[in-house]
Amino acid sequence: LLFPGAALPAPDRLVYLDTETTGLAGGTGTCAFLIGIGTLQGTQFVVRQFFLRDYPEEKAILQALSETLAAFDGLVTYNGKTFDIPLLETRYALARLKSPFGRLMHLDALHPSRRLWRLRLESCKLTDLESAVLGIEREGDVAGSEIPAIYFDYLRAGDARGLQPVFHHNALDIMTLAAVTVELARALGDAGTLNSPVDLFSLSRMFEFAGSREQSVATCQRALSGGLPEEIEARALHQLALQYKRQRQHELAVETWQELTKRASILALEAFEELAIHYEHHHRDPKSAME
Repeated sequence: LLFPGAALPAPDRLVYLDTETTGLAGGTGTCAFLIGIGTLQGTQFVVRQFFLRDYPEEKAILQALSETLAAFDGLVTYNGKTFDIPLLETRYALARLKSPFGRLMHLDALHPSRRLWRLRLESCKLTDLESAVLGIEREGDVAGSEIPAIYFDYLRAGDARGLQPVFHHNALDIMTLAAVTVELARALGDAGTLNSPVDLFSLSRMFEFAGSREQSVATCQRALSGGLPEEIEARALHQLALQYKRQRQHELAVETWQELTKRASILALEAFEELAIHYEHHHRDPKSAME
């Protein structure tokens, strides 16, 4: 569903990665002073952190990271395709080292998380999913926007005690990333684990996008039977009718379009148009088509 024609490596061949950086905008002047990775080792989830004590050590921690990643086949990040990995690849290039990321299958969990939960949740930030999906509230955490300043204070003063919350924040992000990935896998593998009809509708769209049309129809029907907000219900009826049409189940498509015409949605206009086409071309009934 996430990689057409491919599958993620086995869990113990995956590495979860998150960075803490000297700036949130990226660019060649930004470096990752803390690179955290999480891996499954037997029945334990192990977090390992590579810390840049000072800028001259950057090449050393990049080399150490490469050596560690050599044992894995897949990478999981959160917004890593946009931020973490491009930033690290820039640092590898500036250090004249070969990047280890090109050979790894990369799942950026941000994108499937948005597709699954965005309709129901106001935000799909990792900490928001931690609360809304995992039911966990952090204590003693530091805001990400404060982290660069904390590192610069350490460089100036040489006192590492203020960095403790940063290490804690990074470790929590990695563990949350792994837990959210498990929740994604659980939902994709068994829609019955989802309690929200809105999430079920989002999942049906993911199935449709992946070409799993039978799963998409069944999941969309479950979402509708569970009760959806009015605007989302109209979108679900529209999607279901189009799927019936593609499968040449015309009577089911007509029944669904007729239901959609009763909704106060712009999609009702499209339903009327589809019904007119159906009556004219399939029933040879111009009177009903005109009506």
